[in-house]
Amino acid sequence: MTSEEETMVSSFSVESPPHKPPQCRPICVPVFLVMVLYTQVLHGLCVLLLLIGIQVPHDYTGTHLFRLVGARFATTAASHPVMDDSMRPVMFLSNHRSWGDFVVDCTLLGSPSFISRALVALGIPMTAAWGFLRGWIWFFQRGKKRSEGTVEWTARFWAQSQEIYPGKGVVMYPEGTRSVSLEGLPLKPGGLVSAHKLGWPLQIVITTNKEFILAEKACVLGCGVNCVSAVSAPLYPSEQETPDAFIQRVKEVWDATWKDAYGSAGIPRSTAQLPGVAQQSINLSFAGPLRLQLARMFVLVLLVLLVIF
Repeated sequence: MTSEEETMVSSFSVESPPHKPPQCRPICVPVFLVMVLYTQVLHGLCVLLLLIGIQVPHDYTGTHLFRLVGARFATTAASHPVMDDSMRPVMFLSNHRSWGDFVVDCTLLGSPSFISRALVALGIPMTAAWGFLRGWIWFFQRGKKRSEGTVEWTARFWAQSQEIYPGKGVVMYPEGTRSVSLEGLPLKPGGLVSAHKLGWPLQIVITTNKEFILAEKACVLGCGVNCVSAVSAPLYPSEQETPDAFIQRVKEVWDATWKDAYGSAGIPRSTAQLPGVAQQSINLSFAGPLRLQLARMFVLVLLVLLVIF
């Protein structure tokens, strides 16, 4: 067994080598369900705190969950520091492996926003409510026809969403869907064309073994999993290049970053956050988007009615 395979020891899941997807065992299912339920209760608590003005960065819950399962993290020697996304919008392109991606990438990058299909809310309702109310989950409907065109609509939607939750970047999964193959999936061009139009700087962050931490299809929860991240140099869309040229450049850097992540044991780091991440802290504030203020008013009216009647 190689050193990388030795890191894949799991208390609850199958001890699978990295090139094989997680395998389901009936005995693992209850533990997986308990962790999913616990996560939703935890995120539900964060929703309640948000309603009374206590804003908890969502990577705090990820750090807590990783301590529970003993996850470990490493960075490749060739990686670059994460771009400072506190001063301007940054788009992080990450590999899409499982539900565990949202927890892992959230914690690696210090509470960024996420672009997600609305259907995800059915599986993780409290997470969806928290992210939607605060503005760090940008829900969209796949396949819906847009009168102004998909590219135009997407660029405008991203820009408007970023204004609701400023001061942090956003994670996009350019493969479009989850895959646990060693090679990943081809990148979807649509989102990259919209990114080129916006002109936001990009950075590619590829992380191994995310699917072994939490794999919803196999109902697997992994302990002691080692995740190795490779972070590319920043990519800046150029006004002189065509969208096709930009997409080709992104694909080349994506492939190189992927090979770096999956071909290296990495250098261990003491925290889940990647070097250079601009972290947030818990704060007391009643600021937030209109949807959050309406939710607060609804809860307040409901409490008044309960007291009266």
